[in-house]
This record gives sequence, C-alpha cells and structure tokens, in this order.
Amino acid sequence: MKIIKIFTLFIILSAHILFPQSEIDRGKGLIYLQSNLKVLASDLFEGRETATRGEQLAALFISGELTKYGVKPFGDGETYFQLIELMAIKVEPETELTIINNNGSSKVLKLGDDFYLSKEQLPSDKYNGNESNIVFAGYGITAEDYNYDDYNGIDVKGKVVLLQSGVPAIDEEGFSSEDEKKFGVRNYKIKNANDHGAVGVLSIPGGRMLKYWRFIKKRAASPSISLRNSDEADKDAIPVVLLSEESVKDLLSDEKYSYDEILEASENNKPLSGFDLTKKIIFNYTTNSEIKEARNILGIIEGTDEELKNEYIVLTAHYDHKGIIDGEIYNGADDNGSGAVVILEAGRRLALLKGNKRSIIIAFHTGEEKGLLGSKYLTENSDFMSGVVSNINIDMVGREDTESLYSIGSGMLSTELYDLVERVNSETVKFELDYTFDDPNDPNRYYYRSDHYNYAKQNIPIVFFYDNMTEDYHRPTDDIEKINFEKMEKVSTLITELALRIANLDHKLILDKKDKEDKESVGSR
Repeated sequence: MKIIKIFTLFIILSAHILFPQSEIDRGKGLIYLQSNLKVLASDLFEGRETATRGEQLAALFISGELTKYGVKPFGDGETYFQLIELMAIKVEPETELTIINNNGSSKVLKLGDDFYLSKEQLPSDKYNGNESNIVFAGYGITAEDYNYDDYNGIDVKGKVVLLQSGVPAIDEEGFSSEDEKKFGVRNYKIKNANDHGAVGVLSIPGGRMLKYWRFIKKRAASPSISLRNSDEADKDAIPVVLLSEESVKDLLSDEKYSYDEILEASENNKPLSGFDLTKKIIFNYTTNSEIKEARNILGIIEGTDEELKNEYIVLTAHYDHKGIIDGEIYNGADDNGSGAVVILEAGRRLALLKGNKRSIIIAFHTGEEKGLLGSKYLTENSDFMSGVVSNINIDMVGREDTESLYSIGSGMLSTELYDLVERVNSETVKFELDYTFDDPNDPNRYYYRSDHYNYAKQNIPIVFFYDNMTEDYHRPTDDIEKINFEKMEKVSTLITELALRIANLDHKLILDKKDKEDKESVGSR
C-alpha cells in the first residue's frame, strides 16, 4: 500500500505539465509558474523544513522539472544534489535554572518562558548541577589598546558572569567602528568570559530582544540546525543563557544595580562597574544532538563559448521553509516558493534559448531559514566558485504591487552590474525598481540576510530581488491563493534577460567597490 501511495504521488508531481516546450511566450510562462507553485507550496511537502521528508520530496520534484527542461545535473556524482551534513541540537523542555537567594529560598526558571539556552555549542556536563556565584561584569569587554577592562577589580574565575548588551562610550572618540563591531559581538563576549575563567554567561536582553521574545521562546524548544563542523566541538563549552525581562528583574532585585538602571546604561553606552551578586545559580540542562542530511539542488545550462563556458552566472533561490509548527503547515508560497519556481522558469527559458556564452547554474539552496546554511556550504565547498562572475538571487517575489520590485545590492560591489540591471529592466519589464534597502542605515539590513550575501562575501557581484511582503511573513497564511503570478512572470523575464546579458559580456563584470561589512552580521531573514 505504501509503495502504491508513493507511486501515485510522483505521478501527480511529474504529470502536471503535459504540453510541448517549443516556444517561450508569456502565457506559457504563467502556466508553468502556476502549476509548479501549486505543487511546491502544497501540503504534500509539509512546509519544506530543512532536512525533513517534506524538503526531500520538494528536492525530487524540482530535480524532476530540471530534467524535463533539459537543464543538466551539476551536483555530486553527476546528480542534481549537493549533499550536506547538518548538526541538529535540541535542548529538552525539562531544562531549568535555579536562582538561590541569600536567605536560602530559591526560584526555578523555565526554558522558553524565562530564559533561552544557546545551542551554538552544547555546554559541557561538568557545569551541570553546580551551585555557582554570579558576578556582574558590565559589557564583558577587555580592550587593552583603549585602557578599558570590565573585568578589572572583579574575580570571575569559577563563577557565572552577568553581561549587559552593547559597548560603552569610553571617551569622546570612543571605539573605532571596527573595534565597536568586534567588542559588541556576542561570541567575543563569551570567549572573553571563558578566558577569564567564567563557568557560564547570563545575558541581559536589550530592547530589541524584548520585542522578539515570543520568537525566542519558540526557538528555545525547537532544534537548532547548523553545518556540521569537521573539527571537534569545544568539549569545555560553558552554558550561555539569555534571560527574559522578568527573570533579570528578579535576579537584580536588591542588588547594586536594578535591571532598569542597567538597561538605561546600555541604551546610553554608559560604563558600569562590576560587582558580586548576593544570589547564586544552578544550571540543570539536558541536551542532545543528531546528524541530519540536507541537499542543495544544482543544474547547469552549459555555455556555448569554449573559452567562457568555465565561467558561471549563478541564479539562486532557497526552497526550504518553516515546516509544521503547532500542527499547522507553513507552505511558504511566497517565501520562497515564488523564488524557487521563478528560477525554475528562467532555467526552462534559458535551456530552450541556448544563447549563453558563459555557463548558467540554477541553484536551489537549503537551510536559508536556518541561517543561510545551504548557500554558505555551496560557496565554501564547490570547485566551480573560482569561476563565478555574478549571482542573481530571488527570495520572495510573488506578492505586492505588480509594477514594483525591490532591488538590493546590485551596486554594492559593481557599478556596472547596477547599470546593467537598470538597462535590462527598462528594455524589458519596466519595473519601478526600489532601492530603499541599499541604504546602509536601513535597520532591516536585507543585503546581509539572504543567500546572495555568501556570494558577496567572496567578492562576487550580486543582485537580490525581493517583494517585502510582511502581512503573512513566516505565518501559515502564506498560501498560493495570495500569489501575484503576473509579477512572478515579469521577474522571470527580467532575470532571464539579465543572466543572458552577463553571460555574453566580452569581459567579467568590473569590480569597483568593496563591501567592508563585518561578517558576523550574516543571518536569515
């Protein structure tokens, strides 16, 4: 019975397009987009969460379409798949913290409601169940070149440190912008605490963290997915905890500084001296880890020029989404079913045209929703990367106004690419291109938050097209009924023509700019 069901499923997936592919026209493109998204954003694929059965079924469907279109496999072992090992880390719900008052009474903090235990490194068992003193260590920064040290005058060896967010204003000039980024990063503060002998870190949430606590609460109980590191994990990793607002208020009650005083100091970059808290803490955590397999999908339309065919334009979209949450399927029709079927359609057109001198790779990334994992793996582990001349990334293009589209990053590394995007758009679909998110002061920072950035980090010119849909973003209501297929068809036309123009240039795109952004900022939308 199970075999019959699976067979029936793949008949459905492979038979929904039954007409010849002899010409490229607008009406035919719309039909392909509609039929492909109807399948990809259906409940059959269970929300396409990374390294799940739903994502594997989606990968089989996408690779089957590439085969139909004549897009050759370009993954491992002459397949369409680039296999990736991921590490899934989970903190079990019975994990808790116990705060012991100086009068001997205690309060138990619950995972999710009261705190979040970091899953970047599994904490060593040797810190589990131990009663430890707590020391407030300000911002947790040691900056010898600036004659500044939050650890001066306090002893944290064998103790848990409590840290505030941000960096202090040390004088009129302050830290250089580069050092401000260095010292403000959480990983630096954890390492510095470890170097001073701390046995745990408690982080005080800033205003932004408090806004998103409901998301943090969900993350606390769900597995954390990361690329499997071939190096051994830190066997002595200390527990790192983000406390909720109420938990910090309780912890700091009747102490030298209150939560409100520390929060105000952080917001005004004011230095505060360290002190020993009167309370103690016990960590009680249960964690486990599991290796899972995921896959990028890669196809190629080989170039027609013998000298240029080993140079590549890469069209990309992530095909993973959020999976099933609390029994509801998150189909991700716009995020990013729309982008995935748009580059499928571009691949179909390019394979029919056979007009590209350079080769064009069609790449579907996994794990974007987990922190740009698939694109990170691809860009760091693919032999062809030295020949990549440009990346065109599509992530959410099926909603909002038919006549407008956000264009991000085209001028960050190459003025020529920016000019080319403008010219191709004006000669074809005539979108009103919106460059709002190229503003370096824009708080959304989208240039650093989708898969194209892993290409840009390697000095490869990129352009990222996006619709800025917010109404149903990461909600179970992001369904196909709300999709604007007219807009998607126009995006397919735009990226097909743009890819061809770049593929047929008599030179590589000119790099006349350099991105200096701190690499720590990478993360999914």
